Amino acid sequence: MLHLIGNPITCTKRVLITLYELKLKLDTDFTITQLNVMAGEQKQPAHLAKHPFGVVPVLEDGDFTVFETRAICRYLATKYRGQGTQNLIPDPMDIKGMAIFEQWASVELTCFDTFTNVIVTQKLFNKVRGIEPIPAVVESAKKGLSEKLDVYEGILAKQKYMGGDEFSLIDIFYMPWTNRLFEAGEGAMIESRPHLKAWWQEVTARDSWKDDVDPDNSKMWAGMVKSLGY
Repeated sequence: MLHLIGNPITCTKRVLITLYELKLKLDTDFTITQLNVMAGEQKQPAHLAKHPFGVVPVLEDGDFTVFETRAICRYLATKYRGQGTQNLIPDPMDIKGMAIFEQWASVELTCFDTFTNVIVTQKLFNKVRGIEPIPAVVESAKKGLSEKLDVYEGILAKQKYMGGDEFSLIDIFYMPWTNRLFEAGEGAMIESRPHLKAWWQEVTARDSWKDDVDPDNSKMWAGMVKSLGY
């Protein structure tokens, strides 16, 4: 059985969406050990032995261990290719398909995550720890992201999803941090752009987004976000 170590409030959510898209079921096909990342459990020696950088998630599949969300998602989509949602990742033997997949995966990492990570860390994760955001840092990241989102708007005018005309891992890579933008009070960056807004409505209507391994944890996080007043 697969064993996931992480916390749904983090980018672990990418892995959970992938598991659900592949029709893998909690307690039947996989288990999850939740770490209290706000308390720093991911920095303890036991977890550092699994992930040297002390972050989450980590996936254990028998005697095989892999960390980093995008690597885990690629592994799962390849291993379980043919079940659940089709074409989350191209056939590894389709070198052109894989090249296009990696092209769009690189875009997510360099043109979206680079900026949203700063905004989310400053306005959410730091603030719930009592660390005030640095306005100049936030504004710089927002400016950079806004320029990229204008390009995304043009891309999504020509294709339905971030990786082409079919839902794929590329969309999953975007979903958790896009949601965090809304929680950080920056949802207008998405909603002010019609094609981005339509994409977001489409992907968040999927059952895999709605499935929740720990409703109590989600409610706790929602309460913490609400207290920030965004």
